[in-house]
Amino acid sequence: MPFYLRTGKRLPRQVTDIAIHFNAAPHATFSGAGANGAAIEPDLLIIRIQPEEGLSLRFVSKQPGEGMRLRPVSMDFDYGASFGSKEPSAYETLLLDAMLGDSTLYIRQDAVEASWAIVEPVLQSWAGQGIEFPNYASGTWGPQAADEMLARHGHAWRNP
Repeated sequence: MPFYLRTGKRLPRQVTDIAIHFNAAPHATFSGAGANGAAIEPDLLIIRIQPEEGLSLRFVSKQPGEGMRLRPVSMDFDYGASFGSKEPSAYETLLLDAMLGDSTLYIRQDAVEASWAIVEPVLQSWAGQGIEFPNYASGTWGPQAADEMLARHGHAWRNP
């Protein structure tokens, strides 16, 4: 099962979610295309973690009435809308913990030093090799190389 992770500091939106693309059914119970002749997409479950916590399930449904017309629909749960409160951002939680003296979310100094002892030799090695790292323009969804990598495996990114 392929697992792809896309991250960056200058993407068009600040979003953390998990998108589970279900495989198409091996036998299409309802043949043909969806509304407006569009191909029927496999079901999709999106778990939204930040900034708007919730769930979305996207699937194809038969439109009411005669005939077999299918169209994509979405079932959504939004935590803030359902409970009437907005969760604090990760930075708000982190700053509040710092002000209250709760170091649960912070690592100790010796752990930081141990991490750098591992990472620094790797960075020095990379600097000496002149590795070409695919970068991307600010405000885009990432480098073209990432799109090409997924395309080679028959996949594409879902832009939230």
